[in-house]
Amino acid sequence: MKTSRWVVLETDADLTLMSKVLGISPVTANVMANRGLRTKKTALNFLAPSSAKMHDTLEMKGVAKAIALLSQAIKEKSKIMIYGDYDVDGVMSTVILYKMLVLNGANVDFYIPHRIEEGYGLNEKAVRQLYEDGVEILLTVDNGISAMNEITIANELGMKVIVLDHHEPGFVETDAGREDELPPAAVIIDPKQADCPYPFKELCAGGLAYKLAIALGGLTGDQQDELLALAAIATVCDIVNLQDENRIIVKEGLKILNANKLINPGLGSLITTRGYLDKPIDGFCIGFVLGPCLNATGRLGSARKSVELLLTVESTMRIAIAAELCSLNDERKKLTTDCVSRAISSLSEPLDKILVLTDIEAHESVAGIVAGRIKEDTGRPTILLTQGDGAMKGSGRSIEGYNLFEALFAHKHLFTRFGGHPMAAGLTMPSENIPKLREALNGECSLTENDFIPSIFIDRELEAADINLKLSNELTRLAPFGKGNREPLFLSRKLYVEHCRVINEKSTLIFTFSTVAGKLKGITFGMNEAYTNAVKAAGVRPLGGFYMDVVYGIETNTYNGISSVQIRLKDFKVNM
Repeated sequence: MKTSRWVVLETDADLTLMSKVLGISPVTANVMANRGLRTKKTALNFLAPSSAKMHDTLEMKGVAKAIALLSQAIKEKSKIMIYGDYDVDGVMSTVILYKMLVLNGANVDFYIPHRIEEGYGLNEKAVRQLYEDGVEILLTVDNGISAMNEITIANELGMKVIVLDHHEPGFVETDAGREDELPPAAVIIDPKQADCPYPFKELCAGGLAYKLAIALGGLTGDQQDELLALAAIATVCDIVNLQDENRIIVKEGLKILNANKLINPGLGSLITTRGYLDKPIDGFCIGFVLGPCLNATGRLGSARKSVELLLTVESTMRIAIAAELCSLNDERKKLTTDCVSRAISSLSEPLDKILVLTDIEAHESVAGIVAGRIKEDTGRPTILLTQGDGAMKGSGRSIEGYNLFEALFAHKHLFTRFGGHPMAAGLTMPSENIPKLREALNGECSLTENDFIPSIFIDRELEAADINLKLSNELTRLAPFGKGNREPLFLSRKLYVEHCRVINEKSTLIFTFSTVAGKLKGITFGMNEAYTNAVKAAGVRPLGGFYMDVVYGIETNTYNGISSVQIRLKDFKVNM
């Protein structure tokens, strides 16, 4: 197990008062204070998010103009082309806009670029072909903010371009300071534009598409619910901050999905195929079960398949597409495992601060996943490049405290294509520029070795007597958890391990802790090797009979209709 730094958060909030005013325990109040929820209004909004509390979409720069342009196009039956992206966010936002426009009577179609053959975003060949096909309105979603040349060409051909994107705009340094570098589109909707007054900047493309769909109107309540459920999936899978409107979208979207898993028939087929028809749909299910299948077709084939699944009503076809997506995801898992193994074996000490790796055997579609795995394993920002069509193509994943987008943007002359945000980026570049990039990034990097040690942020130290079913149920009110709203973690010292057993072919550990408050069950996954090494180093029996300091989350375990509290171990230290 990789060494982690335990950081117990401190707060000066009046937890007794918070507990009384909000009707929650001091422990839950402590967690909320650690999230910066210090006023009654923000705390109550967090505990009870609802669509009624979302911001006015018309405050967003470009929305009113986009609605006017789309309304005119719908009325005149102008041909509209939605130009999406091949990840889950791109797929969901494409489906949301397509459904919205069809329901409003538009002449509309969609186009998803092929990841391998075309790469991310607009490309000149596609733009010219779409013009030949009679497209008059080009609506980019989850891309377009950096497509300077392609949008210039579209303008020259007479098309009108609407950009709906959430990625960081490029910028130029002027005497007056940093200014956005924007493409010459007819309309740009991107809250990250410097002069956009919209109060929440962290919506993903699916969230933006949902907001635009509702603002345009013409949808029934059930149709709005379906689009909200799709936006929730996009929001979870794109790993944006689960705060403000993103929290509302996910919370309300999950509620809709669990009330009707077939609200989108295609999605219902995937849920059924993955065995979740009778299980709750939560952030884990979306992020690690459904999302990877929706992503796999874009990685190893064409993401059109995922869009078609979500637009298909006929049952036989839906079931067949869902099965194909699951099969592709299994293939993607193997490609990822093989590539991670090669990448790890290629590392040598001392490690660079910024890892710029190459693997010409890697399938370029898994480069981002592998970069993320290497980043997690080493604690270092990682870029993985593989052989593309005449150039090296790849993805980068960063750590907190290192803005990968800005670091790469400073050397954009080295790339032929580039885009992203602070924590992730995609790029294409000539192979001869890779050493230059590696040298530049590491030469400029101010990170220290301490920055590479991952920190586990602990909300509070608890006694065993504090861990109960009531607290577990109360903490679920703070879900969904993810970026910007991490899972609450706690620390208990000197828990006595009465017994430990291994199940599921050594992949799961089950603990029984003996405490003054009674027996307490603990569970953990994938930490068997770390546990074996820890007890061996401490000279204790792995079956139990010793004390541990434990970092954990609190959860409810229901078996045969009976619910009990248990802890899910995240880290531990054996007391010597």
